[in-house]
Amino acid sequence: MQMIIVGLLVLIALLIGSALILWRKYGWRNKKHLIVMLIVLAAALQLVNVKLVMIGHS
Repeated sequence: MQMIIVGLLVLIALLIGSALILWRKYGWRNKKHLIVMLIVLAAALQLVNVKLVMIGHS
């Protein structure tokens, strides 16, 4: 369970990092849809991660 949580955190960091790199390299207007998609995926993974942490502590 712990490895899954750490793995999800790494994946979330990679998605947010990719979004920031795209934003810095191409700008908001050029890659808006891709940046938003990466951030939404990171948020969804974070929700799953929080749920797993809550299950682990109960």
